[in-house]
Amino acid sequence: MHSLMQTSSRAPASRAAFTRSVVAPRIAPQVRIQTRARCVLPIRASATKLKDAYTQPIMDKGELQLDKFPAAPGIYAVYDKSNTLQYIGLSRKVDASVANHLQEVPDLTHEVKFATVLDASRESLTAAWKAWVEEAVESTGTVPPGNMPGETKWQSRAARPLKKEIRLTAGKGITGITIEQLIDQVVKTNKVVAFVKGTRTQPLCGFSHKLMTLLNETKADYEVVNVLDEVHNPGLREAIKTYSQWPTIPQLYVEGEFVGGADIVEQMVAKGELQAMIKAK
Repeated sequence: MHSLMQTSSRAPASRAAFTRSVVAPRIAPQVRIQTRARCVLPIRASATKLKDAYTQPIMDKGELQLDKFPAAPGIYAVYDKSNTLQYIGLSRKVDASVANHLQEVPDLTHEVKFATVLDASRESLTAAWKAWVEEAVESTGTVPPGNMPGETKWQSRAARPLKKEIRLTAGKGITGITIEQLIDQVVKTNKVVAFVKGTRTQPLCGFSHKLMTLLNETKADYEVVNVLDEVHNPGLREAIKTYSQWPTIPQLYVEGEFVGGADIVEQMVAKGELQAMIKAK
């Protein structure tokens, strides 16, 4: 069971009175994300209570679980690492909204409850969202912090176009140049580059996800190269290890210099060293 929020010392007179000033978020913009095939059974959200909704962790055994969320209209509730409810939202594509929150507020996006809405009209989505907010208020005595009037970091906004991953080749093999030379060009012509397993929106290992989460938290402007893309980056997975003389992936480079993997970057971020390095460069 989730410990939604600590109950206030004075419960509201009624759910309606307490939630009257809470405005439903705008329907979240659609963001294209890469996912594997999935099958999510539709749930009539109006009949699904928040406490009974399915809970999906963002990470499971080091693997990102964005493919478990439906690419369909619905409502969702986001919880942090302490199982505290942070935000209740509605969206035309639940998976896209969760991916957006994971980029914008990764420290508060740990697991998500969700329910799809069969009738995807704005009225139906808003009614289902309101029912969940009122249920949360009745249980906790307060509105989730992300839904409080004036709060902006959770609210839907114009979707920022995501940078595409850098491709070392056009997919027709490597001719006239070596893979090491291609790596060198990318590292030396881009300020911040992360070589990871997977893509910006679908990392395929926990350490790659961790590295990009750290970069997102520092608001760094960075490029991504997928070492598993054998069509456009043939041989990169092993070549990058030789290039850096570092045995693991992911790897981060700043201004042509190898910085380290996820654990080293985490230590540097905690000390403010990476932020200073990026700013200084």
